[in-house]
Amino acid sequence: MRATVSYDGFKPGCVRVTARDVEGGSKLLSTEFEGADVKGDATGGSLIVTVLPPDSWGSKVEVEAQAFERACTGEPVVTHSQQVTMTRGKTTATTMQLLATDDDQDGYVSRLTGGTDCNDHRPDINPGVTEELCNGVDDNCNDQADTTELQLGQACTEGASCQGTRACGDNGKVICNVPNATMAYPDADGDGHGDRNATATTFCNGVPSGFVTSPNDDCDDRVGTGANVFPGAQERCDGKDNDCDAQTDEDFPRLNQACTDPGTQCGGTQQCSAQGTAEVCVIPQPVPTWYPDDDGDGYGRNAGSQQTCVQPAGAYVSQGNDCDDGNTFTHPLATEICDGLDNDCDTLPEATAVCPNGGPTWNTRTEGSATQLWTSVSSWTPGGVWVVGDNNRRAVMKPGDTTFSVTASTAGGCGSGTVGWNAVWADPNNNGRAYFLSSGGRFAGQDASSADCTQLANSGLVNYGITGFQTNSVLDLYGVSSSSSAGEGAAFQWDGVSSTAAFNPPGNVIANVYDVHGISRDTLFAVGGYDSGAGTGPRLYRFTTTDSTWQTQNVQAIAGLARLNGVWVVNDKVAFAVGQSGSALRWNGMAWSKLTFPNSDNLTSVVAFGANSAYATTTNGRIYRYNGTDWTMIHELAGTTFRDISGTSPADLWVVGTNGKILHWPQ
Repeated sequence: MRATVSYDGFKPGCVRVTARDVEGGSKLLSTEFEGADVKGDATGGSLIVTVLPPDSWGSKVEVEAQAFERACTGEPVVTHSQQVTMTRGKTTATTMQLLATDDDQDGYVSRLTGGTDCNDHRPDINPGVTEELCNGVDDNCNDQADTTELQLGQACTEGASCQGTRACGDNGKVICNVPNATMAYPDADGDGHGDRNATATTFCNGVPSGFVTSPNDDCDDRVGTGANVFPGAQERCDGKDNDCDAQTDEDFPRLNQACTDPGTQCGGTQQCSAQGTAEVCVIPQPVPTWYPDDDGDGYGRNAGSQQTCVQPAGAYVSQGNDCDDGNTFTHPLATEICDGLDNDCDTLPEATAVCPNGGPTWNTRTEGSATQLWTSVSSWTPGGVWVVGDNNRRAVMKPGDTTFSVTASTAGGCGSGTVGWNAVWADPNNNGRAYFLSSGGRFAGQDASSADCTQLANSGLVNYGITGFQTNSVLDLYGVSSSSSAGEGAAFQWDGVSSTAAFNPPGNVIANVYDVHGISRDTLFAVGGYDSGAGTGPRLYRFTTTDSTWQTQNVQAIAGLARLNGVWVVNDKVAFAVGQSGSALRWNGMAWSKLTFPNSDNLTSVVAFGANSAYATTTNGRIYRYNGTDWTMIHELAGTTFRDISGTSPADLWVVGTNGKILHWPQ
């Protein structure tokens, strides 16, 4: 049998279907449908049941459908039964209809149609509702009045043992009416405002600490976080709604906007200050640190460092910890060289193995003869050096050699054996080709591999010094000499090829000058002065590129200085000059200042590698080293006058002078 059970006007909570053998007795078949198995909506639906009776049943079967409001217990709301005559081997169909009313669709059937809903027009009134309102309505359909069910008028206890009577409150709910009670709200954070989410507590004997009678408008009553949060409080920058207006940080409009920190020039975002009273520009950490690098070795000293996201103008680098920022050969991770100093900033000087066998000492040799005067020296690369002097002698040692090749022309391009060479400069960009100047005005040149030199020009003046560098990839030579005018000096520019040189203009009068050095036309100096007379004292000139003149640096105004004999330029911020009676100066890129020398030795020449690394020679056979603070004698050769010093590093120094002496550090 296939039975279709339909329910109209309501949706039952449970449907039970049973089948009974009419002829055979009371044996039953039964099934129930609950929850999701009951198909349809609040207005009705249907389900299908198949009955397959045992073979022992007769052909007449009574089938019955029962509908329940909630579960299949108690009395059904509606029942429908009928007898069906079945035919063996065939399916017999039947239909049963269950009718009831649930007009308010609250799941409860009207009492008028067999259900329990006492008011089928209001879904808030049915047996499933909790009776709690004083409204004169039987909300839960149990046929009891509010007075009885809500126990109105009976004694009750409220709050801290306050005795009262159960009564209807203004909101329709039952309250314990205590005439002398005080209603108070929790104020856990002690800001005078009660928790707006809390229920009032009744007190009969005064309000204890931690409660307030009004107002109960605090949106954060937590201890430790809510003391400054209540309506009317000052809005703070802290991510909280301090004044309980449902907004956070509304008085700080720049919050989370991009910004630039003026102190570090770093980009960041506006965030709340630690005090919560303002926005501050918060930048990523760590901020880059830039260190002043005066010697240009890529490492700066820690003193004077700046933390900024923009590299400061001038010589600043990102690596610090330079233990001597005035020596290009000294910085962290530098290679130790044989100079007696701590080059790699590990607080220790070089190990013995760094220096040649025998330890760090000066090697002294006699070249030419014991009466030979060597006047000038120029090294162009480690192991490559030129030396010149009187008797037309030139000496060269090429890289890899251990001895000098000494040559002396007696005729031809470089003149006779009486020629005295006063100055030499070796070109590092042309395999050490040397340019010589003589006391008789000769300009000459010689390759390091040649046996003789070639005279290229002759000014007829006494030449004293020469230096050179590349200008736009072209050799640029500068020299100083005497002048055709008594009491004056001269300076010239020469290309190393032409038979003439360009001297300072007639209107550009300079004093006697004895040495010249520079790294470019912009940083080029000549030094000299007078030993006696009205103009006694030092003179120092700088080349001016705009008109090719030499302009005084007014060092004669510095007290305690005498004639200057030597000058050396390290870079565009460091240069040294030395002279008679312990005269020593240093240039910082802006001005020249006097350095204190320990005695009145006459200084003849200087070579430098940084503001804290300079070496000078004297007429009494001494060599001094400057460390940025003091001049210290590091070697002495009695009976010898040192005339010149040159070098490529503090571990490659050459000194020349009288008695044929040529010295090298280290041996």
